[in-house]
Amino acid sequence: LIENVLPRLQASLQSHLPVAYLAEHGGYLCIHRWFGAALRRTSGELTAEQARGLAKQGLWAQQTLTGERSELTMLPHEITAWERISSGVERIPSADEHSGSAYDRCVYRRKGYCFVSRAEEQVKAAKIVVTTHAGLLDDITGIHSLLATIDRRLILDAELLEEEIARWSSSELDLTRVVGLLNTIGTELPDGRYQGLLALAAPALRENGPGGLSTTPTVGKSEVDARMRAWFQSLRHASNAVSNMFSCFSQLLEEFLQHGSGTHGSGREKGRGRNNERADQPLRLTGETRNLGAWTDVERAWQQTAQRLQSVIDLVHEVERMLLTTQHSHHRLDVGSGEEDSVATELAAIAQKLLEQKRLGQQALTLADSDMVYWLRMPPSPPPFVQQTAQQRQSVASTAATEQQQAAVPVLYGQLVQIAPLLKRTIFSGDAGIILSGASLSVDNNFSFCRGRFGLENDVCPALSVVTEHHEQTLLYLPNDVPEPNMPQYQRSLDEMLIQLATALEGQMAILYTSHAALRSSYAAVKPVLEGRGILVLGQGIDGSPRQLWQVFSSQGKVIVLGTGNFWDTVGEINQVPVCTVITRLPMPVLNDPPIAARADHYSDQLHQLTVPVASLRLRRALNRLAWSDSRRNAIVLFDRRLLSKEYGSTVLHTLPRCSQRQGAVSHMPETILDWLTASGSWE
Repeated sequence: LIENVLPRLQASLQSHLPVAYLAEHGGYLCIHRWFGAALRRTSGELTAEQARGLAKQGLWAQQTLTGERSELTMLPHEITAWERISSGVERIPSADEHSGSAYDRCVYRRKGYCFVSRAEEQVKAAKIVVTTHAGLLDDITGIHSLLATIDRRLILDAELLEEEIARWSSSELDLTRVVGLLNTIGTELPDGRYQGLLALAAPALRENGPGGLSTTPTVGKSEVDARMRAWFQSLRHASNAVSNMFSCFSQLLEEFLQHGSGTHGSGREKGRGRNNERADQPLRLTGETRNLGAWTDVERAWQQTAQRLQSVIDLVHEVERMLLTTQHSHHRLDVGSGEEDSVATELAAIAQKLLEQKRLGQQALTLADSDMVYWLRMPPSPPPFVQQTAQQRQSVASTAATEQQQAAVPVLYGQLVQIAPLLKRTIFSGDAGIILSGASLSVDNNFSFCRGRFGLENDVCPALSVVTEHHEQTLLYLPNDVPEPNMPQYQRSLDEMLIQLATALEGQMAILYTSHAALRSSYAAVKPVLEGRGILVLGQGIDGSPRQLWQVFSSQGKVIVLGTGNFWDTVGEINQVPVCTVITRLPMPVLNDPPIAARADHYSDQLHQLTVPVASLRLRRALNRLAWSDSRRNAIVLFDRRLLSKEYGSTVLHTLPRCSQRQGAVSHMPETILDWLTASGSWE
């Protein structure tokens, strides 16, 4: 947008308006943290992923002119390294009201090196500001908003707005994270030495200490005084309380699974979701959850945990004040540049994170916030060893010791249910003129579904539609002699069709699934046959990431890719549109997923008011990129007979742009598609 679209637009209008980009709050490199205590070893040895992430960041930091996180490509396990040096903590209020925030004190900001400050100055001077959905929410909900006064807003990709807000509002309370925060503050090691930020700042914290920071990653008992030993004891008590609480979470979830997941927390569609008996089945926290026997233990454990966490938060603020007072007492010329200040900044950031975790637990277990949905679920398991890439296997091996030390326990999740109230308070507030633009906002040529989701009224928000037609580019083929997705022989019929069609087309296909299990089943069935015929078969999560698979797809002719999950949404890396896209089944939302179930509670007819519209829009969004991102002639196979056998099938089909269409037997499909690809014009 900034590098191509806006320059071309300004050239055509003969304008030279200044343009600026504003990233999310955690989207910049914080120089204060980079040269401060964030990179000091405070919680044990770095994992291989963290070390690799920091190495990447070290090379990038020497070259970047903007400090924007988007310039870096990091694997999921490496992102924890970014959290050590990212922005977003600079404006946390100091425990010492006279010291101001880290942003106020930062010497790098005053000398012009701060990437956050530079970006803010560019935004203030710009006439056009570009940001992300999350970046807009970060700014407009903050105290120091730069965008709230802009009275004209163009929201691109508005069809993704609800998902982005849900992701932005999501929070997690998990054992590893909380214990990691506590250990970063300070912990006593088995050999009797101390580690963490408290140990790092021991020379400045103990009575009559020399000041400054420790030159070693750990300190001995002789280097801490009685007050500091009491702090470490408080941290140990908090860690034990947190561990006990998560043990109670495990007992609660286990009782829920043993008594049948269909009896609790699935809204009106209790028990309708697939695979209710799975160990990773979520437990949505509702009033009914209180009837489980383990709930009393959970409440008792949480009360103790909340008290222990608050004690830690209080002691962190006390230590922060002491360090800032120490810095002032030394009469430094550059306030905000001292070693004590860097530790104080990290302590303020951790205190804020612990406070957020405490609030999440409090709201979830008291069910105090009706705008949110909360649930427990076991963390996802890594893929089987045989299905991992070499890099993934190395990652799992490097963290195996840590995982063995801690038994798997549930994670507590929270997410906003309805986005309309938040939009009215933030993006849609005031008199700003707002345009919501997207390629998949209407269901069956009607905007009422998205209007309702966004909380917009017809008389204040007109809707305009640009008619798109692909009847001369795309053939929709609907097989009429296949089993419905939940019927026996469906998977076998699908695999046989894929073999026949991929052989006829010599690859050049993308196949989208709604579950990893279905993808793996097809992969195992079709790969030996097709690769014996010289056609490469690539599976997401088996042979690489979506980006890697699309790179291979674009560089080789005889290849098919199998994808699921984010393959439906994040396929912007496509350089070459597939000749044929196969949709194995409609992407219906899973109604036993707690956020979906909570939203479904607001509808009297969940199938027609929620499930079908969501599936229709997601299908349209995926095909916009897979089939219609360029003008190449192509075919789409909708291998879900419900489009023909169910009355809602017409709604889904009318949500798609006009295409040439054929219904017929699976056996006729390869010949029909080949005829289409070699013909011209439309088939009406």
